[in-house]
Amino acid sequence: SSIAKLTVRALSKADPELDSVYSSNAAYLECADPHAVFPTSIYRMCDGHVHANHDASVIEGVMSTSITTTIKIQTGVLNPTNLTLCKVYKPIGKCVAVVDQFVDEKWGEDLCKYFAHHGVELTKLVYRAMEADKDISTVEEILKDLKMHSVSRNEPVLIVGGGVIADVGGFATALYHRNTAYVMLCTSIVSGIDAGPSPRTCCDGFGYKNLYGAYHPPVLTLTDRTFFNTLKEGWVRHGIAEIVKMAVVKDLSLFELLEKAGSRLITTKFGTTCPEDTEFGEMCDAIIGKAMEGYVKSEYGNLWETHQCRPHAYGHTWSPGYEIPAGMLHGHAVATGMGFGAHLAFREGFITEGESRRIMKLISDLELSLWHPILDDTDVVWASQEKMVQKRGGNLCAPVPKGQIGVCGYINDVSRERLEKTMAEYKTVCQDFPRAGVGIDPHCHDVGLEHPGTTGVCKKKEEGAAEAAAQEAAAPSGAALSYNEWIEQCQQQRASSHTERLAGAGGGAAKPPVFDENTLFYPVVEAYALSQTSQGSKDVNAVVESTEKEGLFAPCMVGQLEGQFLKMFAKSTKASRVLDVGTFTGYSALSFAEGIAAGGKVVTLESDVKIAGVAKSLFDGSAQKEKIELVVGDAKGAMRKLLEDNEQFDIVFLDADKENYVTYYDLTMEGLLAPGGVILADNSLCSLVYTEGDERRQKLHDFNEHVRKDARVEQVVLTVREGITLIQPLA
Repeated sequence: SSIAKLTVRALSKADPELDSVYSSNAAYLECADPHAVFPTSIYRMCDGHVHANHDASVIEGVMSTSITTTIKIQTGVLNPTNLTLCKVYKPIGKCVAVVDQFVDEKWGEDLCKYFAHHGVELTKLVYRAMEADKDISTVEEILKDLKMHSVSRNEPVLIVGGGVIADVGGFATALYHRNTAYVMLCTSIVSGIDAGPSPRTCCDGFGYKNLYGAYHPPVLTLTDRTFFNTLKEGWVRHGIAEIVKMAVVKDLSLFELLEKAGSRLITTKFGTTCPEDTEFGEMCDAIIGKAMEGYVKSEYGNLWETHQCRPHAYGHTWSPGYEIPAGMLHGHAVATGMGFGAHLAFREGFITEGESRRIMKLISDLELSLWHPILDDTDVVWASQEKMVQKRGGNLCAPVPKGQIGVCGYINDVSRERLEKTMAEYKTVCQDFPRAGVGIDPHCHDVGLEHPGTTGVCKKKEEGAAEAAAQEAAAPSGAALSYNEWIEQCQQQRASSHTERLAGAGGGAAKPPVFDENTLFYPVVEAYALSQTSQGSKDVNAVVESTEKEGLFAPCMVGQLEGQFLKMFAKSTKASRVLDVGTFTGYSALSFAEGIAAGGKVVTLESDVKIAGVAKSLFDGSAQKEKIELVVGDAKGAMRKLLEDNEQFDIVFLDADKENYVTYYDLTMEGLLAPGGVILADNSLCSLVYTEGDERRQKLHDFNEHVRKDARVEQVVLTVREGITLIQPLA
């Protein structure tokens, strides 16, 4: 009834005697326990003791904070019959939700229906939340939106999504009003057992993982594996790494459950695709619950990281230094750290060789990475260790299994010599596992996510656009001047700020030069160039739509500007045969096909079967179907077969894996290039923008130098998009 909705304070005013008792008690509590009468938040309490000497020249204080949080593992959180969220937001009458864009597309309607059913006003603030968006600019955007919607510090924000939105959204609430409560509704494995309940909210910066952050746990964490049903298998797989770490160093029974469930956790998305198998579903709930229990026991007892005995950091000692440069998914990077840590623990005498192999086998059986080529670069791994020692207060304190699986110990001294020796041993051990220890879909781009090294690009684009607009507004008008007067009066200042060479010295540097930007694009320039370029055909536009629909990494397409360049280049050179090394979803192949005459042929090579399937369907539905031949398989093998068959091409377009550009170039020069033909090497300037330590940065530079030193050819590097090098044998 209406009386039931009244507060004690409001109810007491209706009865003078009760009001007297309430007022007297309230006056007492103002000093004895202010939280009881004037709370800022019902979820937190603090206390403190201050002591001073006789003249108050020295004052010392001890402060403490008590934080209340609840974690619930449920099924059907957004079912209107589930009252968990209703009980939080019904008394407030509204809910402001920070939602992952991907989650909103899948579950946004259910979220709206839930709150509408319970008569709660819902405001959704939707953000893209890929690894590349885990940036301070995203946090700033959330803060602005919270203020715009007048969120009060005593109303919990609802955060809905995976690990990235949990990190940046939680960090934003920590900053907003210096401390605003939030409820975390977890929709992924990573958020469900790690980032979601974690007090460590954060974002990346300057190429470093989690550079900025605050200790700010949610007041309520809800993990519902129903949401896992819409995740890609690659996302499920990399999330499982956070469960494995807790099993290895905290809970043998959890480890055994993972062994029993195996890769079925991935294929069934934690039992959500086979709800009829209730026994397996119960096992999945037990795995999530045990992982969560082990995690929060480790985390909540050391809320502010006042010491570094942190079992849940297993696998996170070396991986933060190479995860971003390698473009790896977080879970795969952590898995390589766990595998190496297990081998190091064996060498330390903490566990037996059999236990070490058992741990590595579980990681491999779950299709996670034990090894990645970036581990060959011990400079990167050592630099990561040095940074971690600095971060951990001068100690390495690397958590590893000790005594047996399920128990944690710490290694604090690893010299560079020992690191390199043990890493070499570990690589040899990894050769015994499937794929030589490399996991399935280990990179962000493998599962349709942007390379994490592109963090901050969006903000830089906005800043570049604003700067260009300001310069345009300040520029003097030259409309009434002659051309020579315009040069003298309007262009001298602009020219004086230009330092580019009109003629340059030769190359020869062992490494590419330092370049402090992570993009070559000026947003206004790109937008203007696109606006003045012929629009793509219906067929190439279909490629864009299908790539986005399939959730594939769109920047792998050449796009309108470069696609039109390729089409017109083929047309102007009167090319009839083109070899396209690296199909992706087919934009470049279709562009070339549109540029060559009827009867011409584009042979396009793609190694990924799934992506090739997308491309083939697009080719088959296009007007250029008869001109395109798609070859699926290893590009090097396909090119050798073309050589054996004496095939030659007027244009060879290199746009595949950058680490093999030299090989593709050499195979082309062995006889695949027809007389008068041209090689076009795409992304040749990415040697500047790929992250320091990423092997592709160096490999591209090596390719550029390889071409420069080849006396058989002449070449020019065009600054179209991310660089196209035109290479032609000398007459």
